[in-house]
Amino acid sequence: MSSIKQSISRTATAQVFRTMGSSESNQLDVINQFKQMPDSQLDMVGLYAGITKEHLPLYRKIARGEKNSFVDGLNSFSDVLKPGDIILVLGTTVSSKVLLKVQKRAYSEARSSHVIISQMDFICVDAVPKIGVSPRVIPDLLSDVEDNWQVIRCNKVDEEHHEDIMKSCAYYLEQPYRIFPSKKPVKRYSYCSELARKIYVDSGIDKCGIPKHKIIKPCDFDKLADHSQHWSDVTANVKPYIDFCVAHADILKFIAKSYVQGIDLNRQRFKERAETKKTIIKNMKSGKISKEEADRYINQICKIESSLNYKFWDHSQSKA
Repeated sequence: MSSIKQSISRTATAQVFRTMGSSESNQLDVINQFKQMPDSQLDMVGLYAGITKEHLPLYRKIARGEKNSFVDGLNSFSDVLKPGDIILVLGTTVSSKVLLKVQKRAYSEARSSHVIISQMDFICVDAVPKIGVSPRVIPDLLSDVEDNWQVIRCNKVDEEHHEDIMKSCAYYLEQPYRIFPSKKPVKRYSYCSELARKIYVDSGIDKCGIPKHKIIKPCDFDKLADHSQHWSDVTANVKPYIDFCVAHADILKFIAKSYVQGIDLNRQRFKERAETKKTIIKNMKSGKISKEEADRYINQICKIESSLNYKFWDHSQSKA
């Protein structure tokens, strides 16, 4: 699994205009169409897609696969957000301030009210009330927080872990938000700091200092940042990259749609296969097909699912 930056930005952004799984020829066809489109018409497409007027000239170059400052900019940084990086933030709401005050009883140097985990490049995942677990681009995540945010990186994470982290982040998407006391990964619910912990557990990153408290708090990660030999503060290193992302928020949101649509499509396919399994069992029970036939059909579906890159926390619940 390659990163968003590598698969989109470094290949003249061909995949910006297609969801995951499109053929290379289709991507080139789209770029050729945009090359032939007059500026005024392409600007309308860009505005409809959420591009600001300021960035329309840049958008046209990206759409036409031409050399541009956005792609050059992404490739110019010595350090960027990496899978597994933890972003610690303090929200601007009253509830965030109250949570911070409560946490100071556990850790006097607490300064965060929310924990975010980087999935790849400028896409992160977090768990929030009412929404649950969702993918968001870094500019959105920093839009309503104090400016003292911090990025910490686990020294035990290397490139061999990156794919597992990215898959694990996708696995928990759409999981409902709920604070459920447990030392082990909760299977059906998430809250921000618990989500980060279980992604690390699922990715096989052991003994990195993340505590096994029944309730893990944002301040537990503040404490890791301050005292753990397994974690490093990389805020200063990645801040230029994050500032660049914030300045190009509209472009990033547009690009991220390809990834989100691809994940949504994968989730929808799992739901469709689950319904197919239910129909097969129903037909077997009604005598329309034999048990042997039902087993064969279901085994074929399970074989398909076991070979897929993306799996999801809720797809197994509807297995027949």
